[in-house]
Amino acid sequence: MTLNEASTKGGPFRHLRSVAAAATGYALACAIWLVFGTDLPGGRWFAVHLFTLGVVTNLILGLTDHFSRTLTHQPGAMPRWQLPAVNVGIIALLWGIPDGRTWLVAAGATLVTAVVFLSYLRLRGLRRGALAPRFGWVVRAYERAHGAFIQGAILGALIGASVFGGAWIASARLAHAHIQLLGWAGMTLLATIVFFGPTVGRTRITPGADVRAARALPTAAIALTVAVLALLGTGFGGVPGVSLRLLAAAGLAVFAWSVTVVCVPVVGAMRASRSAGRWGILAVTAWFPLVAWTDVALVASASWRWLDPLGAALILGVIAQAIVASLGYLSPMLRPRGDERDAVQRWTDASPVARAVAWNAGTALVVVSALAGPADFWSWAAKSGWALVFASAFAQVIPLVWVRRAPEAV
Repeated sequence: MTLNEASTKGGPFRHLRSVAAAATGYALACAIWLVFGTDLPGGRWFAVHLFTLGVVTNLILGLTDHFSRTLTHQPGAMPRWQLPAVNVGIIALLWGIPDGRTWLVAAGATLVTAVVFLSYLRLRGLRRGALAPRFGWVVRAYERAHGAFIQGAILGALIGASVFGGAWIASARLAHAHIQLLGWAGMTLLATIVFFGPTVGRTRITPGADVRAARALPTAAIALTVAVLALLGTGFGGVPGVSLRLLAAAGLAVFAWSVTVVCVPVVGAMRASRSAGRWGILAVTAWFPLVAWTDVALVASASWRWLDPLGAALILGVIAQAIVASLGYLSPMLRPRGDERDAVQRWTDASPVARAVAWNAGTALVVVSALAGPADFWSWAAKSGWALVFASAFAQVIPLVWVRRAPEAV
């Protein structure tokens, strides 16, 4: 299946240009904090929030609305108020985190959560109003991902308000990270990559892949919720804490199995593709099962020290790479038809293997340096890794902000 591109003169995704621009701005800020994090407010941990809130949340809200309308065959676009409203909340939240301004964090979190909840209601209405579309289950998965965000936002607010103390702080942060990264970002990605991965690769979906994904994702969502609640419960310590940790590992194993069920057919589809966009999708579908199963092992063995490197692999190898691959495909369609779109297409089709190799080699170097501990975060290996990732991302993002048209014939 490929998405219908016979749309308006401005391109089928042109209404998402402002969303892409906002996400790109946050991504640049994230890169600045990673490079100069020790001298900027909040340090490098702040960069994680810049990415998950500014980049991921903006793109998920925009793209899930677009894809839900496409898949349910209901026209329309994201409400105009949504983008400014969610970004006022995000900026307030980010402003309050470094300075410990609880009231500002609470106000920002409340606004962002309200926008996500209203988006959830809108997606639910689209699904219920559709006439049994083949991919209606994708919209239902988006609803579950929105629910995961709300759960994570509640946990984040409780952490920010210092409700948790002692061992509960660590367990709450662990639960918060899992529900936001695997639930909000991961569930959205899994639902989308089934149909959009082959679209990016300009190939067809593997027969039966959508049916298997439709069965696996509801189970994955339930299993992840159980795992997150169990991770939160590890704050009890002792025998109850160990029992809940093993329950969390079991829930994450079910989630990892669902990731595998979704990703393997996409790998098969990409292998049959000859499109420039296939390399990023192939890498994402290779990283995600590896990260998910490694997470199971680390939680089961209480190897908490290794979760930071695993988080780097998830953010860079899976989530960020999926975003870059998607934007690479969408970049031409954010432009009007004609010379400008053709110029962007030529750029995005150039050197796809080099970009993919640079990104994934860089990710591997960053993860390896993180394995050595925080002291080596900015070692030569990490510097080389980040340089490769930034170079690959920059090459992919250029068409979003600038493109040189082909010279007119004389």
